[in-house]
Formats: sequence, C-alpha cells, structure tokens
Amino acid sequence: MNMHEKAAEFTDYLKQRRFSKASLKTRLTVINRYFDWLDKQGLEAEEVTYNDLLSYIKQNQRKGVSQRTVQNYIGTVKHYYDCLIEKGVIETNPTTDIKVQGVKRKVLYHILEPHELNGLYNNHNDESLIGKRNKVMLGLLIYQGLKTEELAKLEVTDIKLREGKIEVPGGRKSNHRTMRLESHQMMEVYDYILQTRPEILNQSGERTNKLIITLTGKSSTTSNLVNSLLRPLKLKYPQLQNAKQIRASVITKWLKMYNLREVQVLAGHRFISSTESYQQNDMEGLKEEILQFHPLG
Repeated sequence: MNMHEKAAEFTDYLKQRRFSKASLKTRLTVINRYFDWLDKQGLEAEEVTYNDLLSYIKQNQRKGVSQRTVQNYIGTVKHYYDCLIEKGVIETNPTTDIKVQGVKRKVLYHILEPHELNGLYNNHNDESLIGKRNKVMLGLLIYQGLKTEELAKLEVTDIKLREGKIEVPGGRKSNHRTMRLESHQMMEVYDYILQTRPEILNQSGERTNKLIITLTGKSSTTSNLVNSLLRPLKLKYPQLQNAKQIRASVITKWLKMYNLREVQVLAGHRFISSTESYQQNDMEGLKEEILQFHPLG
C-alpha cells in the first residue's frame, strides 16, 4: 500500500470518528510528514518501535518544534496506529508509553470517594421547584458522570422511564451511549418530568423539549445552572470544586469496577487514551495523599 492509499485509509478512519474538517486537514498534514520521515529512515509503519518513535521526537525537537506541537504530532501518530489495530494490521500501539516531557498536563482533581458523591446527592433536600430540578441535574452528574454540555443537550424523550435508562446524545467530542438510571434516582426523575417540569413550564411560559429548563424563562446557560447548583454544596463540602471534578471522580470509580473498554463506553470517550488519562489522575492523586500523610525527607 503506497503513501496515498495509507492516507486515504486514515482519512476514512478519522471521518468515522467525526473529526472536524479543520482537524482532518491538520492530522493528514502531520501523518503525511510522518510517512515522509518513515520513508527517509527506510522504515515501514507497521514495524516501528518505541525507540524509532523517540528518534522521530528528537528530530522534531532539533528542528525547533515546540514540545506541545510534538505532543500533538504523537497524538496523530497514535490515532494512525489505532487505525491499524482496528484493521488487524498490528496488535499493539507503539506510541502507548511515549511521554513528551515539558508539556503541561491535564488538570488533576482531588478524587471524591463514592460515599462523598452519595453524600452530595442525599444531602440535597431543597423541595422547591428549582431544588427538585437541581437534584435531577446533580444525580446525572454523580451517577452517570455527564458533562455540562451533555446536560444541555438532553431532551425529555432521552429519558426512558419505563426502562430506567437514559440516552446520552453524542457530540463532536463524545459518543452516544445508553446508561442505566440508579434506582434511587428514578423517583426524583419521574416526579421532575411528570410534575415539576410542567409546573416550571407553566410559570415561565416557555415551550421547549429540553430536559433542564429555567423557572424564569430567561436565557441561562446550563453551565451557569450547574455553578448555581454547586455553590451552596461547596459550603458544606469544601473539597468540592466543580462539575469536572465530579466527572473525574465518577470515572475513577468506574475504573475500579470495570475494564478500560467498558469505562470508555460509559464515559462516552471517543478514544481509549481519554479514559487512560483518568488512571493517571488517580495515581497522581494517590501520590499526593501519600506525601501529605507520609512526607519523605
């Protein structure tokens, strides 16, 4: 297979995963440069080793390419090898253990334990219309690990009350998935959809299929609603930071219960590397706790 055929195959792989046109263009430029480098080195992509990739990184660094850009290059190469794995050409991805030094990592969060997450939910007892809506939002954050933007997309029809499930819409950066509602969530969700939400609609005069709505009828982002929901909880739980921390805690909990691929599906991650990053978060959090309670030196 020549370089153009390989690039076309990779393009199809990226399109299936709904990469944007701009991202497609950038990644194809990167992978074609990688193919050029392989050709000059006399290497076949399928035979590349960890050490070969280190040489690829060093060559880019000698050219003055920033560490962040080199990391992005390796990210594209990783996707290419994931494509080859999917097609059965190779069995393992040679980029798996590659780490580009000097690049600021994803923010690490203090991981909330399952009993702390349950405490957040169980101690939210506001019986107002907004309080009942907020408890439904909180449950979806804590038990389904939804992102704020996923909450914003939810419509009433995405909730399958009879089946006790929720259909989480996919997006450019996440996959669609079907998730089970926890038994103790069911009554809250049931009451919200059949009683609370219609009352909010009546008072606001709004007409919408969105699951999460405002009482005033005024435009308010779901992000603002989530921040308002979490603000009073932070007073009771100083360790609570934001919705991203809750999601990180939920995914970390899942990683202790299920295998990596199962967690990838639950989290809606398009790439397994996104799920793997939460394993790193958990390990770094453990190191911090060890140093806090058992300092060295």
